[in-house]
Amino acid sequence: MRRIVLWLSCALLALCSAAPSPRHGAPQRHGAPHAAKAHQRPFGPLPSSAVALTAADRRFNGMPGSAFAPLAFSGLDLAAAEQAGVLQSPDVAAAQARLRGAQSALAQARAAFGPSVLAGYTENPQAGPAGTTIAQHLSTLGLQTVVGNLLSYSPLVASAHAALRAAQSDEAVAERAEKIKTAGLYYGALKARATAAARNEALSLAQAEQAAAQKRFSAGDAPRLDVVRAAVAAARATADAENAKAADANATEALRLETGADPSALAQTAGGSLPPLPAQSGDVAGAIALAQQRRADIKSAEENVSAANAAVGAARRGLLPGLIVGAGYGRGVDSGQRVAGPTLSAQLELPLSGAGYGRMRQSQALLAEAQARFAGVRRQTMIDVGSAVRNLAASQLATAATTKAREQAQQALAATELGYRSGASSGLERTVARATYSDARLSELAAIYDEALARATVELQLGP
Repeated sequence: MRRIVLWLSCALLALCSAAPSPRHGAPQRHGAPHAAKAHQRPFGPLPSSAVALTAADRRFNGMPGSAFAPLAFSGLDLAAAEQAGVLQSPDVAAAQARLRGAQSALAQARAAFGPSVLAGYTENPQAGPAGTTIAQHLSTLGLQTVVGNLLSYSPLVASAHAALRAAQSDEAVAERAEKIKTAGLYYGALKARATAAARNEALSLAQAEQAAAQKRFSAGDAPRLDVVRAAVAAARATADAENAKAADANATEALRLETGADPSALAQTAGGSLPPLPAQSGDVAGAIALAQQRRADIKSAEENVSAANAAVGAARRGLLPGLIVGAGYGRGVDSGQRVAGPTLSAQLELPLSGAGYGRMRQSQALLAEAQARFAGVRRQTMIDVGSAVRNLAASQLATAATTKAREQAQQALAATELGYRSGASSGLERTVARATYSDARLSELAAIYDEALARATVELQLGP
């Protein structure tokens, strides 16, 4: 008789839920118009089999009145969180300081082309008439330059320019890394908040079931085992809820510290929607090609190669003998007579050490290092972007699979509830069905937030 009643309950549920779920079509599961209007959930309403659930079950299943998987905080959306993270990031601040240093280095390299002002005064003893000693003094004012600086001006300025462009790219890389980190913290906090809500609702349901089991036992309608089973389930739900509460607090605090947001901005969640699918998100090769064109770290590594090439040129020109040329005007007293006129001086320095050759070999080694780093950055880009695109595809499949599993578990729970009230299902079957549904719901929550993070990550990995 119990089997017949259970079979009739399942058949009734199958007829009630015959209409296809909006979640079954993967391209539309997050974008159906009615879903956006109905509490802005990222998927459609729950199956019609939910009508068989109790009031406590309705709260647990995310029925009207609460968002099942909120995708934003009421006072802080993802874009604002990423921007705030960039402003608060020590890594970005360090990159900006290096950029200012590169700008100063470029100004210094440009200034090497200009001559320097030379002013001098000399006084020497000199033999005078009748065995006397007179003073010879001369004052000069003119300009002086090092010919080697003129020869190495172009490569030095080119190197400084390349270093500046590399610093600009490094700043963009630091900002992208911070945005990826902030996105992970943002969706991690939302996931922890939704999980805590689900655990609290499961705890309320377990406590209500424990009280109901005690009443049925007191009335003689249920065995003592049902009371013990309900107490164990309530204890497990209490532990899960406390752990989820701590995880929620930790994740929210981590996001607040990373972004500097006011705690009130993170107090409430909103429906929101998944980030849009990035370009080339379904094509690994296309995504890698796009990233190699756009990413700042590749541009930075390329500019470092250019800077190293220019440094090699400057080191080669540094091997030439140093020639210092000066010109000006001098006036003074020589042999007791006043003299005045133009002056010209030249000094040639020929170093005897091999320091110049050592600098050239060092610059060549730095060039080889820059070329190796450039190749390494390109390879790492292929790994990062390829992994991000494949993770996104996997997360989409996982969301569809876990949603289907949750719907099936929900239908099974509703059937078990009907059977339990009619005497066709035992208390153990009801407990197992509720635990199965709870696990399925949490798995779906995890999949939804993993997909949201995967979408944001792919967009950021593509550059700049």
